[in-house]
Amino acid sequence: MKKAVIFIGLLLPMFAQAQDFKYQKTDNGYKHYQGQSTLTGVYSRNLDPEYLDFMGDAICFFPDKASEKLVPNFDPNVRSAWFCFSNFETAKKTFKLPDNIKKGYCSYEGKATITIKNYQSYIEESEGFDITQLVSAKNITPVQAIKCNVS
Repeated sequence: MKKAVIFIGLLLPMFAQAQDFKYQKTDNGYKHYQGQSTLTGVYSRNLDPEYLDFMGDAICFFPDKASEKLVPNFDPNVRSAWFCFSNFETAKKTFKLPDNIKKGYCSYEGKATITIKNYQSYIEESEGFDITQLVSAKNITPVQAIKCNVS
């Protein structure tokens, strides 16, 4: 019984944190949420020219399994839990991401613990992504260049 109480006690902060975002409104293809949360995972900037032409230049974040539950409007059966930062220059500076990449490499990535706020979940049936504002980051691993996938 004592183990169950300890286990539940450890889960309570996670459940409380999952409620940090409050739905505000829906407009222009986004559900808007207000609030703040801290997540861990992988940050990434894709500089592959084909990707840039299609999706544009963005710095994105892919929460780990434990953190993905904290992303508003996330349903593992419907959509992935990833998003890009609305404050691009802040994210670029925070993660020390270069503007170019050597031949044969397509993206940069690293791991971090981030705090985000004011989440916008993209709900259209077309190409797009969720956006949020990067507030801060810690435990940032050095950025690594990732080779292109050759199919």
